[in-house]
Amino acid sequence: MMQVVTATPERDACLLRLLEENAMQGDIDLVMTRRPTYFSPQSEFGVAHTALALEEARAVGMCRLTEHAGFANGEPQKLGYLGSLRIIPDHRHRIRVLKAGFQYLRQLPPPTRCYTSIAADNHSALRLLERGVAGLPEYRYLGEMCSLAISHRRGRQHNLWRIMPAERYHAVAEYYRRRAVQRQLAPEVDADWLLNSGATVLGYGDVNSLKACAVLWNQQAFKQVLVAGYSSRTRLLRPLYNGYARVTGRVTLPATGQTLDQSFLAFFAADDDAPLLALIEDALVLSSTPIVTLGLPAALPGVRKLIKDTRATVYRTRLYGVDLIARPEWDNRIVWPEIALL
Repeated sequence: MMQVVTATPERDACLLRLLEENAMQGDIDLVMTRRPTYFSPQSEFGVAHTALALEEARAVGMCRLTEHAGFANGEPQKLGYLGSLRIIPDHRHRIRVLKAGFQYLRQLPPPTRCYTSIAADNHSALRLLERGVAGLPEYRYLGEMCSLAISHRRGRQHNLWRIMPAERYHAVAEYYRRRAVQRQLAPEVDADWLLNSGATVLGYGDVNSLKACAVLWNQQAFKQVLVAGYSSRTRLLRPLYNGYARVTGRVTLPATGQTLDQSFLAFFAADDDAPLLALIEDALVLSSTPIVTLGLPAALPGVRKLIKDTRATVYRTRLYGVDLIARPEWDNRIVWPEIALL
């Protein structure tokens, strides 16, 4: 008999096993895990609901809905991010597992506007969710994000960023809010969260007026990304590529099982005339990790040139609105969630 229950700390080992034994498939199979404990308070941004699917006493799947404040259609909204969807291999084609999970989420109830992200090269998941299945919510494509993994060796010191003192966090949060309101799915961040995150808060501009902001956020103390494996083609080419990457200042492809030693350049926002490349290069110098990851919309003007100039390794994800309890309208604002929260 299938049942879906609310996951509690007593299920910690079970949840970690589901995350780590069910990698996200693609040319590079990635595991996103949450060591040392799934329920670390450091990882919270909003309110998370984790559902665990059980068949008899056996855990066969999980998902996580995180409710957070954000923006849609230019207005403050409660948003719901659907992530950590994992199903064990011998149940992956049993639609009833998905149906039971979504039924659980509907009774919470979730926010009207929910969304998810799927790797652009995860073709099996995309085929299933895009074709539409009775009993599952409709997935509506909203846009594509590019996660730029950039080597710290691309850093150049321009002395643009200032590390902001805590008394200026309100100004940073307000500046980010003014830019985020023009983005679909952007989160709302406040000074208290910035203070409690332990992240390095950056500002660019003069004393009285910011022109850009960002947060250097190393999440490895509570959330890790590691390589579970490679496609046969990528595995074959990896030694050649890594030699090329070392010479050209790109990110090398890690060994299987290795954790990505990265920080996120999160909550990035800038005036239209701000020097984006120089700001990114300056942040690389300030980072304590060899890789800095920045999320930019594929539709952002100039993103291709930024990818070329930074020699970034790009991981593409497709963003979908998930119509769990309603079918809200989305206007044509650029889709720009914060990838550090996904």
